[in-house]
Amino acid sequence: MRSRREQVEAHRFITSRMNQALVLANPDSIERPLRRIGVSIFASVMVLALVFGGFAIATLFGKGNALPVAGSIITIKGSNSVYVYVTQDGGEETPENPARLWQVTNYTSALLLVKPGSDGKPPVQDLKPSSLSGVLRGSFTIGIQGIPPQPPDPDELLQDQNWNTCSMPREPNGTADFQLTQLVVEDLEEPDRWLSDDTWLLAKTAEDEGSEAPTKYFLLWNGGRYPIGDDEESAVDLIDDLGLNTDQAVPLNESMLNTLPAVAPIAPPDRDEFGTESTVPDEGGTMITYGRPVRDGNDAFVLVKTETGDDEFAPITPTMELLLRAMHGEAVVVDPVTRSEIGSQANYLPAGYPEDDLSGETWTTDASRPAVCAVYDEQAQNDESTTLQVAMYESAPDTLVENAESVEFTPEGEIFHEVPGIQAQTVLPQGTAVLADSRTDQGATISGFTYLISDQGIRHGLADEGVTDTTQNMLGYGGIEPISVPDTMIHLIPEGPELDPYEAKKQMASNADEIQVYQSEDPNAEAGG
Repeated sequence: MRSRREQVEAHRFITSRMNQALVLANPDSIERPLRRIGVSIFASVMVLALVFGGFAIATLFGKGNALPVAGSIITIKGSNSVYVYVTQDGGEETPENPARLWQVTNYTSALLLVKPGSDGKPPVQDLKPSSLSGVLRGSFTIGIQGIPPQPPDPDELLQDQNWNTCSMPREPNGTADFQLTQLVVEDLEEPDRWLSDDTWLLAKTAEDEGSEAPTKYFLLWNGGRYPIGDDEESAVDLIDDLGLNTDQAVPLNESMLNTLPAVAPIAPPDRDEFGTESTVPDEGGTMITYGRPVRDGNDAFVLVKTETGDDEFAPITPTMELLLRAMHGEAVVVDPVTRSEIGSQANYLPAGYPEDDLSGETWTTDASRPAVCAVYDEQAQNDESTTLQVAMYESAPDTLVENAESVEFTPEGEIFHEVPGIQAQTVLPQGTAVLADSRTDQGATISGFTYLISDQGIRHGLADEGVTDTTQNMLGYGGIEPISVPDTMIHLIPEGPELDPYEAKKQMASNADEIQVYQSEDPNAEAGG
């Protein structure tokens, strides 16, 4: 009787002979039945791989050997050189108007020199030097000097960052009046304090030693700048009337202070009738002097003459009451009936005058290197006004300190820069840029002015020919909305050459009137805009 194992081996043997007989026509062959088929498949795959590999190698070594196409930007393999292959007048290529290979100063100029394709981008060819052998060339280099070598990618535009104008000592433990202004496009760290309804700051303009410019004083409150006095002497008197002293004033660069919206002067507005006696009695029957504070309970007023010549009480704030007391005497009490008869709806306070009592303690610091920043957040704006916040740092943020190390100063105390008289160091991360336009303190956009601000701290105006945003689209920024920034901040940035397609093209044409300026598609055309 065979065992189960012997039966299995016998079955395998019979099955193997049947397979060999079917495949090889020889049941006694010692070869595996599918060996020939496997070898054939493997050999075919290897031959196919060699064929494809040959094509890939040929393509790799042949890449860049194409001829230049008219209307293209040409880059050279193994080189930083940039060319454009265009006709001399920018028109279509003809036998009478052949395309020429023009070397360009920078890639940004090349973008302004060629006609964008249907996708809004110019055609670009990366060629070997041998492909350009015998190609007709322009006789000189063209392009705009002093502009960014290449515009950053759209993802590198800082369109949602805060703008900060900061003033801090130029050196740690340095003279407080020796300040540096920096314009930083970045969401800085949270400050130690924000100016608000109950937090304010007495500031003065920082002047370098030996300067003969008069010191100016301001109250900074709720993001606004309130001038104190018309000159230094009157400012000192007003500060004294508020119960403060000039030693509490924090020195800040005037270039930083000027980025804050100017609001109302702190000094009480003078009127012709002030200091003269009226016919309105106080509670004791004495005639009230115009300009002297008047109280009815917790409410404060001043008696004025209206445009019609009538007497009427005007509401005033605690700060205004304090200053009028110093000028015209202590407040007197008026009978409610008299107040009602005379009326108390006259206007005396300047628009935006501080409502709270700003006398008493003000923010100050003894830190070795503090910083005060005017902060602009576009997301917090409206069409009726421009709102800034004031941030106060006991210790200047690292971004300010690190970038201040690269600043050099002239013997006159000015920032050493290719642009003379620069007022601030502009700070953007390397490889980034900003598309921005200007807005007034009243919130209105100054139309017609769009800038590309480079990481070198230079602003370049975008000059359009024809359709609005043509140049912006040629640079690859189509559809990107410029951030609207206070004009006072924009003008802290030194101005460089405009990004102007006409200026880029006119160098290669003997007759500037024949220049064609390409226009990208109007994004509103399909929508009927």
